[in-house]
Amino acid sequence: MPFVDQQDLGKRISARRLERVHLFYGEDVKQIDRMLDAVEATIDPADRPFAVDRLFAGEAGGYPVDIAAAARSLPMLGDRRIVIVLRAERLLKTKRAARATDAGDEDAEERADDEPVDLTPLEDYLAKPPDRSTIVFVATDIDRGRRFTKRVLEVAATTEFSHATASVAAGRAAGPGPAWLREELERDGRQIEPAALQMLLQRGGTDITKLRADVERLLLFTQGQPRITARDVAEIVTDDNAVEDPWALVNAIGNGDAKGALKELVRRLDNGDSPHAVLGQLRWWVSARLVEREAGRVRPAVDALWRTDLALKSSGGDERVLMERLVVELSGK
Repeated sequence: MPFVDQQDLGKRISARRLERVHLFYGEDVKQIDRMLDAVEATIDPADRPFAVDRLFAGEAGGYPVDIAAAARSLPMLGDRRIVIVLRAERLLKTKRAARATDAGDEDAEERADDEPVDLTPLEDYLAKPPDRSTIVFVATDIDRGRRFTKRVLEVAATTEFSHATASVAAGRAAGPGPAWLREELERDGRQIEPAALQMLLQRGGTDITKLRADVERLLLFTQGQPRITARDVAEIVTDDNAVEDPWALVNAIGNGDAKGALKELVRRLDNGDSPHAVLGQLRWWVSARLVEREAGRVRPAVDALWRTDLALKSSGGDERVLMERLVVELSGK
């Protein structure tokens, strides 16, 4: 089946024209998540618990026989069943290559090398997929030379979500900018000055992941502000990874400087600091310094730290977003 670009895919989903097999692959995971949400939205909200399955390839309930059985099941409600297969690189790449890109249990992957996966149930399914079902394979990368991957590529509507396909060259901001960026701003009811857009694209460069994170950070900090200015971008979006002062983050928070605190947080995380290490420093600052300076801020600060720590330990969201929200909250924004 031919390659489908993101714009065309979005139109097909909006028109509820899902194919029987889709393949989403690439490192732009945020855009993949948005597209998966759109796929699920083709099913009535009341029917989704009975008509949509999200399975993790290679884990309990996510082996080829399970995936094929789920896709063959008749939808309990509605007229279509959707099966989303996450971490499908475990099926579409050699195990050694998949392990290199998988952040899961390495010991489990090592054991999997000694336990060949029988792909026959899925191969049989792909030979004649039913009209009433849609399978979406989601992978960070694929091995086009693998037999099963070739079979998927033959029958699937394939869409790549990568830095290369979604990036914008620095300095191209004289034009309207990336379509997804315009959609993001419009969805939030925002406008952005041309100079601010140019600076945003220049600092994001060709790294779409950084660019998306910068946009989310700007929207978070400028809540209630209808227009994003070049000054906002200059203060929030970083263009280097240098960390000059390890205490600059807590000093900015202590001064109520949310913009400066966000900037320092981004620099530290981009430089490789662990969110848990940063959280530890913030916890110490609250208990040893904030309690002496502003006792009234301690209780909400402790609550915010507790919520963030719990979310980090339970994978309750993107670590970077959780830390950014914590910093804004601790700064009194």
